[in-house]
Amino acid sequence: MSLPYGLLPTGGLNLGFTTSLHVQQWLGLPLRLVSPSWSDAWQAAVKARTALLLVGLNQWRAPVSARNTWDASLDGQIRQTAQGSVTFDFPRRLVMIANHQLYTDWLVLWWSAYTAGHHGHFYIVLKDALGKIPMIGSGIRFFGWILLSRRWESDKSSLERGLAHLSNASMPMWLLIFPEGTNLTKRSAAISQKWAEKNGLPCSDLTLLPRSRGLLACLQGLEHSVEWVYDCTIAYDGIPRGQDGQDLYNLKTLYAQGRPAPFTHAHWRRFAINKIPLRDAEEFDRWLLERWAEKAELLEHFRAHGGFPDTQGSITSSVELRSPFEMLHILTGVIAVIAAWLMMRYLLGSGLAIVSFLYKP
Repeated sequence: MSLPYGLLPTGGLNLGFTTSLHVQQWLGLPLRLVSPSWSDAWQAAVKARTALLLVGLNQWRAPVSARNTWDASLDGQIRQTAQGSVTFDFPRRLVMIANHQLYTDWLVLWWSAYTAGHHGHFYIVLKDALGKIPMIGSGIRFFGWILLSRRWESDKSSLERGLAHLSNASMPMWLLIFPEGTNLTKRSAAISQKWAEKNGLPCSDLTLLPRSRGLLACLQGLEHSVEWVYDCTIAYDGIPRGQDGQDLYNLKTLYAQGRPAPFTHAHWRRFAINKIPLRDAEEFDRWLLERWAEKAELLEHFRAHGGFPDTQGSITSSVELRSPFEMLHILTGVIAVIAAWLMMRYLLGSGLAIVSFLYKP
C-alpha cells in the first residue's frame, strides 16, 4: 500500500509534526498534578501518534517488508489478516528481548506492537546518551522510556524508578530490552570477543555477549505482573559478511539518500517467567547465554540458507500502516496545539487590554 504524498511529512514539515508531538507532551504535564492515570493516558496517546508518524514516514521513504517465523511456543499468536498483513496477538503486558543489528531494529519491533494495538504502551530501555539530545531527550522521558549508562552504580536507581511505574499490573506494557547493550559492529564484536576469551565463554561473530544484570533486574521487578518474555531474533538481507550493517543502513542512507531498506527477517519464541531462574544471578547468566547461543545457531542458519527455519509457519508482509488515513490522527494533535496557542494568545491579549484600560492615564 502506498501513501499519498500529501499525507506525509517531508523536510521542514516533518520537523513541524515532531515539534507538535513534543508540545503535546508538555501540554499533558499538568495532568500529573490531577491524576497519574490521566497523565499516562495522555502520554500514551501522543506516543501512539508518534508511532504512526514513524511507520508512515518509513512506509513512504524507506519501505520494507518483513518475514516473521516462530516456534511452537507461539502457535496461533502470529496471524495473517484478511488484508494480507500480519497481527501479533501477544499479551497486553510482556517483556521483549532481541539481538541488536541496526539502529532501526526498534522501529520494526514498535510496529509489531502497533499491529496488536499497543503502540501507545511501548517502552524501551535505551542508552542515556540519547537523553542528552535536545527535544528527543525530554520526549523520551515523557514516554517513560528508561535511560541507562551501562554503569550499574548509576543505572540501578534509574531502573528502579522506571520499573516502579511499569509494575502497575492494570497498565498495558510492552517493554523492549536489547541485552547486548549496543548494535553489532566490527568494533563492538571485537570488544565482545575479547571479553568472551578472557572469561572462557563462547562468542559468535553474529551476536554480542548479552549483559544480564539489567534484564535480571527488570524481570525481578515485573515478575508478579508479567507472565512471558518474548524473544525476537532479527536478521537482514544484503549485509555482506564482515561489513557493518549500520554503515549500509542508517538514518542518513535510508531517509536522506533514499537507499532501499533491507528485507527484514524476524524469528519469534517465548519463555514463561516462572520457569526462568531469577533468584540466582549465576544461573540466570547461564540461562541467558544459552538463549544467545541458540540465537547464534538461528543466525548461522540464516547466513547459510538466507532465512530462519520455518518451524511452525511464516508470514511475510509490508511494515506499514493499516490505512493511510491513520496519518490523520496526527492532525488531531496538531489542531489541539494550534487551538491551545490561539487560546493563550487570546487570553494574553485580553489580559493586556484590561491592564492597559485600567491603568490608562
